[in-house]
Amino acid sequence: MEIIRVNPDKPDLNLVHKAAEIILNEGVIGYPTETVYGLGANALSDAAVEKVFKLKGRERAKPILIISSDIEQVTKLISSFPARAEILARFFWPGPLTIVFEASLKLPDLLLGGGSRIGIRIPDNRTCLELLKLCGVPITSTSANISGQKNPISAQEVYENFGDKLDLIIDGGASPSRTPSTVVLVKHDNVTLIREGAITKVEIEQTIGNLTNEKER
Repeated sequence: MEIIRVNPDKPDLNLVHKAAEIILNEGVIGYPTETVYGLGANALSDAAVEKVFKLKGRERAKPILIISSDIEQVTKLISSFPARAEILARFFWPGPLTIVFEASLKLPDLLLGGGSRIGIRIPDNRTCLELLKLCGVPITSTSANISGQKNPISAQEVYENFGDKLDLIIDGGASPSRTPSTVVLVKHDNVTLIREGAITKVEIEQTIGNLTNEKER
């Protein structure tokens, strides 16, 4: 297992390419985001997603969030893009807002936790975006920890969690906080807050109005 250090403002693309090759060969990496460090694997590969579940000890009924390179790629991963989701994307992407959509049939069932929805965001992190471009596929973005443990904010914490069980860790420096992305479900004209994180409920309501009161799953 290798740890590669990158400049978060100008990552060395040769180093990022190593990580992309691992992902395209169904490996799993640890990588920095604008929130906490994540576990990255090819989100379109059943075998790669299976590895992520096993590494985390994650319940199979819990779906895994993913990151995408751009809106064009997002549209290929979902069945529809509701108008209010488009507004949120315009205001908060790239950034720490995960939007839950009805998923495309091309996504692995395991990734969806047996359901029909997928949470996606476009990250506001240069290393992530370069990695996504080089991969050409969406990658998993679950936090790089054992399920139930604290969110990691450094490459060292990722290594302490998984050691040589990962194929590679990208060290992009310390994360700004342990707060993960905010997660909202958008269904037709309703927006439901699933998890308040780096973006507050107030910020979302200032953009699209009141949220629905009852959580939908």
